[in-house]
Parts: sequence; structure tokens; C-alpha cells
Amino acid sequence: MKKLQKIMTSVVFGAGLVGIYACSPNEAKAHPGEHEEMKTKIVPKDVNALGAPSGTYVMDKTHGYVTFSYLHKGMSNPQLRFRDIDATLELDAKNPTKSQVNVTINAGSIDSGVDEFDKHLNGDGFFNTAEHATISFKSTSFTQATPKTGVMHGELTIMGHTKPLVLDVVLIGTKDGKKPGVGIEARGTLLRSDFGLGKYVPHVGDEVTLLISAEFYKK
Repeated sequence: MKKLQKIMTSVVFGAGLVGIYACSPNEAKAHPGEHEEMKTKIVPKDVNALGAPSGTYVMDKTHGYVTFSYLHKGMSNPQLRFRDIDATLELDAKNPTKSQVNVTINAGSIDSGVDEFDKHLNGDGFFNTAEHATISFKSTSFTQATPKTGVMHGELTIMGHTKPLVLDVVLIGTKDGKKPGVGIEARGTLLRSDFGLGKYVPHVGDEVTLLISAEFYKK
């Protein structure tokens, strides 16, 4: 079995999220009052240079994206996504490696951009969404590489098959204030045949590349 590659996931998913409040000297001169206000916001007490406090964060469903691609007959890389996603982040700002992520996807919300193909993908030859309505991911560990990057390990379940998934995670940004937020991006690869989705391999590529981008806001 082809080894899962580490490509992207998740300060999400937990990293040493760093607040981005600095501005250049020229900007400071142009907006002195604004610069002074920023300096006072550098890190709330329990944030530990993260830019967002510990707690439970929920993904903004209007700004959460799970897309994937694969090689089709050596001719193109189709780009598909899921439209209905729910995710939570338990953020430990003082020790990001203890943060956890849980994701649930409505498998029937798969969107290829072609209605007829979507019906095909929902059928029993592929995702069989009538019997396997959800796809889930649960993180099991997170290793911080830099203040804004890390590697998340977890378990992905598709069609009743649970396999390990490794995601390389990048912190896009954080937001403090009345509604703290965390924006992350993650990448990873898997073999679809590991999840009972090996139809047409090798004519249609077995390796699937995942791209995840999401905004989380504190409850």
C-alpha cells in the first residue's frame, strides 16, 4: 500500500498560532493612533502568542472548504468538493499540540460541477451515500513544526473504512476581539482504494489530493 504522504492540516487544528498585529515603520507613522492600539492587543492573557484564546471553535459553514482531486486517465485533474461540512476545533492556546479537531461531512453533498456525475458518485459504485451518509475525521495528535505550521495525524472514515490520515497544516490568520477566530489550511493525500473506492484504478488515479481551508470562530 502506498504510504500516505505528509502534505499539509492544521495549526487547526492546533498550531502555535501567532497573532499578526505588527505594521511597518511607515504604516506606524501614517496611523500612529492605530499602531498604539495594536500594540495593546498583542496577546490576551491565555493566548500565549497565539492571537486567539483557548476554547471551542466552530467552523463557519459559509467559509469552510474541503476539495479533492485525482488524475483522470492521464488527461486532467478534476476538482471536486463537499458542500455540507461541520467541524469543531478544541483549541489549547497555551499548548497547541493538545488541540483537537473533529469533522463531519455529508457525503451526499459531493459536488463535481456536473449533476449527472454527482448522481454517479452517490451511487453504490462509489460513495454509496444511501448506506454511508457521512464521512468523518478525528484528530489523534498534532506536532508543531514552526509557529505557524505543523503536522496533524488523525483517523478518516469513509464508507465504514477507517484509516490513518496525515495532514500538513498552516495557520492562515487569527482574530481576537468579541468573536475570536482561527483560519487554517491543510493538505494531505490518500489512496481511495483504501476506502472501498477503487473503481477504475489504475485508469483513474488511485491517489487523491486533499485541500482544506476553513475559518473557525469561538462559541
